[in-house]
Amino acid sequence: MELGRKKYWLLLFGLVIGIIFDILFYNKTLGVSYVIFIAIILLILFLSFKDFFKKLKNFAWIFVVPVLLLASTFFIYSNQVLRILNFLIVPVLIIILCSLVTDTNRADWSDIRFIGDIAKRIFVPLRFIHMPFLTLSRIADNSSKDSKKRVLPKIILGILISIPILAIILWLLSSADVVFKDFFINIPILKIFKHFLVIILVSVYGFCFLWSLFKAFMEKEDSHPDAYKYNRIKWKLFLDPVILLTVLILINVIYGIFSFIQFKYLFGGSSFILPSSFTYAEYARRGFAELVVVSVINFGILIFGITFVKNEGRRIIAAMRSFLTILVIFTFVLLISAFYRMLIYEQAYGFTYLRIFVQVFMIMLFFLFIMNIIYIWHTNLPIIKYYFIISLSIYIIMNFTNVDVIIAKNNINRYFNTGQIDMPYLKGLSYDAAPELQKLHQSIKSSAVLKEKQMIGEIEKYFQESKPELKNQKSWQSYNISKYRAEQIADTYVK
Repeated sequence: MELGRKKYWLLLFGLVIGIIFDILFYNKTLGVSYVIFIAIILLILFLSFKDFFKKLKNFAWIFVVPVLLLASTFFIYSNQVLRILNFLIVPVLIIILCSLVTDTNRADWSDIRFIGDIAKRIFVPLRFIHMPFLTLSRIADNSSKDSKKRVLPKIILGILISIPILAIILWLLSSADVVFKDFFINIPILKIFKHFLVIILVSVYGFCFLWSLFKAFMEKEDSHPDAYKYNRIKWKLFLDPVILLTVLILINVIYGIFSFIQFKYLFGGSSFILPSSFTYAEYARRGFAELVVVSVINFGILIFGITFVKNEGRRIIAAMRSFLTILVIFTFVLLISAFYRMLIYEQAYGFTYLRIFVQVFMIMLFFLFIMNIIYIWHTNLPIIKYYFIISLSIYIIMNFTNVDVIIAKNNINRYFNTGQIDMPYLKGLSYDAAPELQKLHQSIKSSAVLKEKQMIGEIEKYFQESKPELKNQKSWQSYNISKYRAEQIADTYVK
């Protein structure tokens, strides 16, 4: 299908995106609507390029899996931190999918310049902001030889052009005159105008994005592949291997001593005598952040050393790689030490979002360093690809582990073991934790202890105050399993 004819289909797809966006999201909270919208976007992407299926890089469709998984969390869970992150990450993954499937990225996704390709794909559509209006104008001119039948398409085009101008004028006039603002707000047609404005803005960007992608795809097909793609980066090798080897030996000696202390005092348990009369929890708490930072520094040393070291003989390179491998092994000790310290600290002071997320980050670093060992001995490995795959996989797993339930369950268990609990923090978790709060209430509801009576009152008040907010989520677009479950629980506490 030639480029001239394709734009009419893309115009229709853009309009569909705009209308569905308005139906699913306007004045509604995100819920099942998000995964439906993302699924429709993926379907439109497929329909836009189905005629060129054999020319696409179809292995890249595997990115549909993480996109749909992360989109589905808006339907299943209600953790606000992860919702915000997913709201940003899912569109980026869709852009990566589009670029890889159509092979319109100039850099391979193992190349650091691929980030620039993705950023460009976000803003390039703005260059074609005139195209939907130009396409509509051509439809109006070609719709019929009868001039009377051309009038309606031209009127529609005029309305579309007027909408953004009217929006700016009305905003300025409303700001200038309060009476005009009050008068205009009460006009029912204003709501229609707002819906229309949302549809047009989303439709225009949707069309421009598809058009820019399709245009880049066609231009790539017409050009020589080698002329379109970036050449592989050739890093300047300036680092002397003897200098790097000296640095690695000294660092590994320090890490060896540190590892010995960790096994003696930290992993050995509280039976060992600690300096300066530290408690075991205080000892575990100290230096946690520093250990994580040191691990990140080691990560930089490793990548820097492998990338920029000169190749001056097999023996010296083999020795350097051996000491880099030892550095990675000691880094494992640092990560395990930091992770273990955090576990002890959580047992003493409780579980929070930040502490859980930091632990996930350390797990991710652990797997990245496993890849680094392979990379040390096989430098042709496309390491950035594996970094991306591992990081994305761990992030998706974290989304589906239900962090709020982990925090609530462990903090409640800690209460029964230590008698300490942070109820304000527990009530500040998302609705994912509502079942755990209900379990806590049921386990202490017959208690005569004053503290637990206060906790019972706090839990009942929490559900009673949550009920109005949960009741407002009545549109099917906003349906969320976590909130629905919390609403069912809240019903049992409303008198």
